[in-house]
Amino acid sequence: MFVRKLDHYNIRTTRYPETVRFYVDVLGMRHDTEFSGGNWIYDGSGVAAVHLIVVDPADPQRSYKAKSSFRGGGESISDEELFYGSGAIDHVAFECTGYGEMVEKLCAAKLSFHENLVTGMQLRQIFVKDPNGITLELNFR
Repeated sequence: MFVRKLDHYNIRTTRYPETVRFYVDVLGMRHDTEFSGGNWIYDGSGVAAVHLIVVDPADPQRSYKAKSSFRGGGESISDEELFYGSGAIDHVAFECTGYGEMVEKLCAAKLSFHENLVTGMQLRQIFVKDPNGITLELNFR
């Protein structure tokens, strides 16, 4: 058995509108709130790639209720735990097309990004952060 591709990742965000705009307007993905279970961002092939959960910035602990109950109780989550497990993820990578267009969109959105060339793999990369500070690695073969 092998891992074939990224299925999706989940973002708990206090910056929901900004997050949707980034993935739709900048990365060219599609947003859909009709799918049962919440808010999804779809890639160019129509596959659900990002699952968004809205977090109330005034009460972020509430969004971790499921995790707390999974641990066996309603206890609150410490700030340290928010950066452990899923909080330790460094970046998420997507296979992409349209390198020039992406650079133009990122520049138009006034977003900072880093470009990298992996010559041995004939791979161009762009590293950019989404509105939640999650680093995205955009791979162009």
